[in-house]
Amino acid sequence: MDDLTKCLYEFLLERRMGDVVSDPEYREASHTLEMQMKKVEAGMNEEQGIELRVLLESVSAQNSIESEHLFHAALGLARELSALAG
Repeated sequence: MDDLTKCLYEFLLERRMGDVVSDPEYREASHTLEMQMKKVEAGMNEEQGIELRVLLESVSAQNSIESEHLFHAALGLARELSALAG
C-alpha cells in the first residue's frame, strides 16, 4: 500500500469508523469473543494462555492486513467507476 493510500486508510479508521463500537452486531461479537476467551483460558496453564494470545494476535494482524487490501481494492474500484462516469 502506498503512503497516500495508507494515510487515507488510517484517516478513515480514526475519523469514520468510530461508530463501529456502537453497532449492536459488533458489540455482540466482542462480548462473545470475551466470554469464549475466558472459558478457554480457564482450562489452560499460563504458558498455554500466552500461546493462545499470540495466536489470536496473529489472526488479528492477518485480518488487519486483509482489511487494508480490501480497502485498497475498493479504492481502486471507485477510481475505475469514476473514470467511467466522467
